Amino acid sequence: MGIVARLSRHMALGVSALLLTTAAQAETLTIYWNAGHAYEAYAEVIKGFEADNPGWTVQWERYQWPEMRTKLVADFSVKNAPDLVSGQGPWISEFGGQGLLMPLDDYIAADGKTIGYPDDWYDFSVERNMYDGKYYGIQMHLTCVALVYNVDMLKDAGFDAPPTTWDEFMNVARATTKNGKFGFVPNQVPMYHWPWIFQNGGDYYDPATNKVTYDSDAAIEAVQFLADMIHKDQVAPLPVAGVDYEGPQKLFTAGRAAMILTGPWDVGPIKTGNPNLNWDVAPGLTNERQMTVAGGVGLMIPASAKHPDQAWELIKRFTSLETELVASVENGMTMPRKSWGEQEATQADPVLNKFGQCLPYSREVTALLDPTGKTARVEEMFKSAMEDILYNNKPARDVLTQSAAEANAYLAN
Repeated sequence: MGIVARLSRHMALGVSALLLTTAAQAETLTIYWNAGHAYEAYAEVIKGFEADNPGWTVQWERYQWPEMRTKLVADFSVKNAPDLVSGQGPWISEFGGQGLLMPLDDYIAADGKTIGYPDDWYDFSVERNMYDGKYYGIQMHLTCVALVYNVDMLKDAGFDAPPTTWDEFMNVARATTKNGKFGFVPNQVPMYHWPWIFQNGGDYYDPATNKVTYDSDAAIEAVQFLADMIHKDQVAPLPVAGVDYEGPQKLFTAGRAAMILTGPWDVGPIKTGNPNLNWDVAPGLTNERQMTVAGGVGLMIPASAKHPDQAWELIKRFTSLETELVASVENGMTMPRKSWGEQEATQADPVLNKFGQCLPYSREVTALLDPTGKTARVEEMFKSAMEDILYNNKPARDVLTQSAAEANAYLAN
């Protein structure tokens, strides 16, 4: 059954008197979206919205995360924000705390029972979209980072199963690095560095002292371990510089990497880029503990949105169970609805299941820092430090100690 047919029932149910307008009243609804999440299922939602509301046009603008953030901050400064944003988790506390997002409490009070919110969403995915007791977003994807590996490359190197510990990981990485291929390809985006720090017992921020803790011995050791893969052990290349997070996925899809860390967002590109690739998803690695990074995106309405009612209608359509199922099965994305995980299609998909198994020991990196409203600047400091370590081969201890001192001075201001 095609996407249109599978969503037809959802589209019929989604028509709301709130949005029935005449062509004379119709305008353009602007959405900011991550380029990697421009799924056909969401395109069909937009088509359905436009069909149900003659004359309305949805302007679906797609960006990489850093580009979107830069544009959104600029838009906020001149009160010319889009109507709807599919944004990263930390933006809820940051922008909501600054009064730049519209509280969704009234919409949820009116429609919550009809759409199953918040009862049908995992508690974590509801809490991460709240600030100061108010709802500022609705979770659309709920994800985690896992180890993805090339089954054939590991078998050719004598491994019948993926690594489970850091020591096993290094053995596999050394054995599979040859003939222009790498055992592991790291990502330059800071989120992908945190599984190593968490697994080694490190943390990001301590709310009791209002200080970052990425200068702890555990964190420093983990970052040095990652840097040594590149410069000392030479089992990994330098991360691809720039705003595009897809570099490791592209090398993996081309058969030039045995292992990468990634999430469900890369399942679709891997499958379509190389349908014959024999690959699989492994549980999160363990060193001091088994842990990985949680993530996902939420839908939020800026306070200066011109069409908030119409934006809310699109939120309901984008997050419906029917849309979730189509988007997840066809793209490998994991979702926040409890009922999504109970569906036969979800349970029958081995990739979705394996990513889903990582969620219980996943943890959002900046969750404790976000309420301070200072996450963005601290993240830039950490990103700059990691670039100095990974690209310039500077000692992790020296760089992280200095970076943490600067971050803590900023937090104490």
